[in-house]
Amino acid sequence: MKLVLLTRTGFHHTSFINRLQEDFDISCVVRESYPDTGKPEGRFQLMKRLLRNRGPAERDDARFLDQFHRTYSAGFRYHPILKDYLRAPFDLVVEQAGTQYINVNCGEVNGSAFEHFLRDMAPDLIAVLGSSVIKPHIISIPKIAMINLHSGLSPYYRGTWSYGWPVVNGEPHYIGATVHYMDHGIDTGGIIHQTRPSLSEEDDLNSIFLKVIAEGTELMAKVISDIAGGGRITSYSQPQGVGRLYTTRDLDAAAARTALMNLDDGLIGKYLSLKGERDSQVTLYGYLPPVIF
Repeated sequence: MKLVLLTRTGFHHTSFINRLQEDFDISCVVRESYPDTGKPEGRFQLMKRLLRNRGPAERDDARFLDQFHRTYSAGFRYHPILKDYLRAPFDLVVEQAGTQYINVNCGEVNGSAFEHFLRDMAPDLIAVLGSSVIKPHIISIPKIAMINLHSGLSPYYRGTWSYGWPVVNGEPHYIGATVHYMDHGIDTGGIIHQTRPSLSEEDDLNSIFLKVIAEGTELMAKVISDIAGGGRITSYSQPQGVGRLYTTRDLDAAAARTALMNLDDGLIGKYLSLKGERDSQVTLYGYLPPVIF
């Protein structure tokens, strides 16, 4: 089976690549840059410009949000706990003989050059973690499917920061990972497997995220193995009109403060004391128990 990985350049993306290379022969690894990579105005310059154009309260919010992103970004910036949750090497891609490694700029995954590249390669399966939104003409290229690891439980939480919004909304029973077929929507394709990580009262937003990614990567390995083995893959259509879609613009200072306050107030501990009752409120599709404890 000709397998392609499409992901980005963070520590957790690197771990994703290396973990799957342990089990599978990968034909090509594609790493897409982040939106601000290569632009003259990075996050720091953008923040300074925003601060100049805002009043005192807005400047306080902007400073808080910038510090929030710096603090709770394990996977994107180095953090000591990375080694506690990501099994495979996460600091560099361990290149394998026979695998092609390419880098593309943000958004180029939908361009004509990348389309021609993929069509010439003729992959059977493409496994995705964290790319730009991929358009239908690219999704249709692999012979078998394009599958995505979403760091949330679809359809309940779709889009970005799907492990954090359940904390904001006081719903930690919706923290989990989904592997699904990709379609024209955002995290709306048929679900193959879902799981919840094993949470603890001490978890913060960094450890929650890394637990979700670690469990989700194991789900992805399971799905690829099943597809490669030629077995019957069951998928579940997502119900319509259920759940919420969040974008990067939705994460403001108020939401970030609420997430931290809820964790400080013992949200996870309260959930764990009623775990069976709370978990039963959520319908999961293709559920598999967590394998990392």
